[in-house]
Amino acid sequence: MNSEKLTYIEEAGLAFELFGMTRMAGRIMGYLIVCDKDAVSFNELQEGLKASKGSISGTTKQLVAIGFIEPVLLPGDRKTYYRVSNVDVGTILRGRVQLFIKFATVLEKGRNLKSQNDRVSDWTLEMSSFYRWFGSEVEQVLNKWETEKDNYINDRDP
Repeated sequence: MNSEKLTYIEEAGLAFELFGMTRMAGRIMGYLIVCDKDAVSFNELQEGLKASKGSISGTTKQLVAIGFIEPVLLPGDRKTYYRVSNVDVGTILRGRVQLFIKFATVLEKGRNLKSQNDRVSDWTLEMSSFYRWFGSEVEQVLNKWETEKDNYINDRDP
């Protein structure tokens, strides 16, 4: 892989860190984005990123779970390959919204278990209310995206 692609892979790692994910998650995504193959093996990721089996294993599981990458089995090959997922942004974000709602529910449950209202109660109320509100706003944005995405993508296609 050339130096420009290697630099991109590291930039992707740093960008993912800014979103609260691991640098390795970004590096794997970066690798899969700039790789000229449709899918790469676990071993190719490990060698290409100079990373441990444990790091690649744990991170690929995370990326599969959130829908960013998907495992691929090739006929006659026992290895697992990975590629950038075909899952659309709406599906990924709707999954995230469900996590927000679950988080809000946990916060509300904790607040209800308190015997008095205090600073923590106020915090949990605000946080749970925000995540419920945010979920409904994301749904509206996704609906708008679905109707406008073709124009937006066509305007920016190189």
